[in-house]
Amino acid sequence: MSDDTSIATSDDDLVEASTILKIAAPIITIGATWAVRKVLEKAYTSTVGGQPPRASDPDASMRRVVLWAVATAAAVAVVNVAVDRLTAPKHVAG
Repeated sequence: MSDDTSIATSDDDLVEASTILKIAAPIITIGATWAVRKVLEKAYTSTVGGQPPRASDPDASMRRVVLWAVATAAAVAVVNVAVDRLTAPKHVAG
């Protein structure tokens, strides 16, 4: 007895899904990066009481600017890795 509800994955299906994900991944990354930066900025503002330091602000200390840059870069890198992992094509063993 054949089960018509089983899912068969062919190489063509993987290629099609991979193509769609290759197109969607950058869009997802941009959106997720934007959201993470907004959350970080809001957390900084509520914790410190002021806006995050900007490199172009002459009143901001170099230490604060660099620490903020490192924190945001690390968060963005984590988002990039997460999106890459979530959108990577999955291969069925067997």
